[in-house]
Amino acid sequence: MKQDKIELIIVFKKDIDSQNAQIIIDKTGIKHRKGMDSSRGKIYFYDTGPKFILTFDTEQEKERIMAEFEILNEIHEVYTPDWEKSKD
Repeated sequence: MKQDKIELIIVFKKDIDSQNAQIIIDKTGIKHRKGMDSSRGKIYFYDTGPKFILTFDTEQEKERIMAEFEILNEIHEVYTPDWEKSKD
């Protein structure tokens, strides 16, 4: 049975540019990729900044990073993705 990836979505505030967001994400040392723009054309897309998907080796590592990012002023939201939900 294939094990699901341990992932976390990081959404920056609108006024944080991509370069600064990338610097903040890079400091974690966590494997990541740019977030998707499936909300393009919707208010949420235009009211938020850069988005990233972080992939973890352990749930403990994910929980630690989640706690660190939730208190940063640059962050709009942090959440665990549910790839089964269709948002459109």
